[in-house]
Amino acid sequence: MRIIVFSDVHGNRYACQAVLKAIRAEGDCEAVVAAGDLCLGGSDPAACVDMLAEFGVQGVYGNTEEYLFYPERVPPDQLHKEMWDRVHPVALWVLERLSQAQLGWLQGLPFELNFLPSSLERGNLQVVHANPCNNELMILPGEAEQNSLWDEIRQPDDDPDLAAVLSGVKAGILAFGHFHYTFERVWKDLRLVDVAPCSMPGVDFDLRARYTIFEYAEGSWNITRRWVPYESSLEMAALKGSDMPFKDDFLRYFQ
Repeated sequence: MRIIVFSDVHGNRYACQAVLKAIRAEGDCEAVVAAGDLCLGGSDPAACVDMLAEFGVQGVYGNTEEYLFYPERVPPDQLHKEMWDRVHPVALWVLERLSQAQLGWLQGLPFELNFLPSSLERGNLQVVHANPCNNELMILPGEAEQNSLWDEIRQPDDDPDLAAVLSGVKAGILAFGHFHYTFERVWKDLRLVDVAPCSMPGVDFDLRARYTIFEYAEGSWNITRRWVPYESSLEMAALKGSDMPFKDDFLRYFQ
């Protein structure tokens, strides 16, 4: 079984085009999965939805899809609640640019997808946007990498909130996005794989788009990363020329 997963397109048509072109060149696979946050935050949300749908991409919805589904509902978590005054107008701007068919495609996305190559639960691959329980709590890299990034551990292995969202997972691998950084972490016997981001890198500021290949063979999953160069300057120019509210908040990811 061969599954390709990417996440966090955020309305960036140029990154989306580059990733889909690279995935097509990979050859056959059982599924191509987009792990949420697909069209809010970039210059062309409608084009991204069309490209994903026409390619036959499967997907799960993320927190920014929820902002479109429920535009008057303030996010429950503190981080996104504090950003809501800026994000809410962007959500309304995106809704104005999506047709009913495009919004319907997004609304048809499930919260999670599961790929089952083995009769053993721990051989399975589960794909979500942020974590298996909600689209708010971010899963961070392992303790050593957190220390390297921030000189402190912000989410230890014994963090109760982390345990609350992970303890019920039966799969052996959890693939997700949301935290805009590519990493792997082992929590107990669960392998955590952040496949993000396709756009808007928030930690390493590597502007290349990304996707991850999961291949199951001989009882285990092999993971391969791909970084895809694209003309991020085109997205910057398109964003600058758009009338999207608070576009400077999103332009900073490309600078």
